[in-house]
Amino acid sequence: MNLSKRVLSRKKTPICLLLCLTFALGACMKRVEHPPLDVTFVPSSGDFISPEGERLSLDAVLDMAKGKDYILLGEGHKNICDHSIQQQIVSWLSQSDTPPAVGLEMVAVDKQSVLDDFAAGMIEVADLEEELEWSERWGYPYSLFEGLFEIVREHSLPISGLNAPRSVTKKITEGGLESLTDEERALLPAEIVPPAEEQKAFLDEVFAQHSTRDTDDPDQRERFFLVQSIWDSKMAEEAVALRKRYDWPVVIIAGSAHVENGWGIARRLKKFDPDAETLIVMPWRGGSFDKDSGDVFFYCPDKYRSKMGATLVATGQGGLLVEQVVRGSRADEAGLRPGDVLLEAADIPLDYLFSLHMAGTKVYKADEDLVFVVRRGEAVFSVNVGKLGKKGKAESESVR
Repeated sequence: MNLSKRVLSRKKTPICLLLCLTFALGACMKRVEHPPLDVTFVPSSGDFISPEGERLSLDAVLDMAKGKDYILLGEGHKNICDHSIQQQIVSWLSQSDTPPAVGLEMVAVDKQSVLDDFAAGMIEVADLEEELEWSERWGYPYSLFEGLFEIVREHSLPISGLNAPRSVTKKITEGGLESLTDEERALLPAEIVPPAEEQKAFLDEVFAQHSTRDTDDPDQRERFFLVQSIWDSKMAEEAVALRKRYDWPVVIIAGSAHVENGWGIARRLKKFDPDAETLIVMPWRGGSFDKDSGDVFFYCPDKYRSKMGATLVATGQGGLLVEQVVRGSRADEAGLRPGDVLLEAADIPLDYLFSLHMAGTKVYKADEDLVFVVRRGEAVFSVNVGKLGKKGKAESESVR
């Protein structure tokens, strides 16, 4: 063999080996089933997203809001990021050629006189919490909403409470419509629009999560559906009245369950104000992306600072991420560390922050310890934080 042939032979040998290895590895590798592409980028907290999964600028979102008669802003009541996004939108709209009136789920119609005094400059933002009996009637931190009231004051926006008083709906839950006085009935919507068929399955899921109710009792289920319909119908009715009073677009701020898919408030708006145009703005927490639940989305992962001293974030991929642990707290003493993922508690998968509430309620009623199944890297183990309302005990053991 001459020199040129020997060189050629040396060049061919590695190529043959490489091809053999490639085929061998290909035989061992499993085929990956890729999910459909929904959101096309990894979002940061506060990013806006189109139903097609594309990134949107704030200016693009605000352009979408132009010309709309109602802008529904869904929220998680304790989510700081949600409130920040709301205030950005309301602040910008306030500086446009068509500033909005603001309607709030958080304030009932029997407190409208307080909001009127506030709008007239007779009540300061710092005093609204007490005047509205915020802690007793709403319960979520007033500090989250204070910035919104400051924007309303700065731009002299009309503001209205939209909801039926909870004291009234509580009576309905316990004893039906027949338990109400004439004065209480006057606080209900003129027309109570029942839920759409496609919403009933969702409401059944929510009803099943209420541990204080008998889910097998048809009367309790019917009253639960009735109360939801009263809330959505009343908020829509008052928003329509607010728009007619000022002839301004109306921003409606309400919990996401009243906004998503257009099932709740938007459906009633369509009935009470048929020619009006509505924009639905919904938070997205990560995980499954339902493009039909809104017209535009903003990314705000669920986050919660627990009393045990851990800040938890819903990952959207199953489990709650421990983002932060306070040194010396119950979470610290029990062994939770930043980066841990809480998978399960009380046999309830912790896919959402509400799942943690369900697990806590379950163990509290049973007077049992709250025990988490935790993943740390590849290790999975249990962490016992003790009984709720009592000093925890720092115990952890391997699960698998």
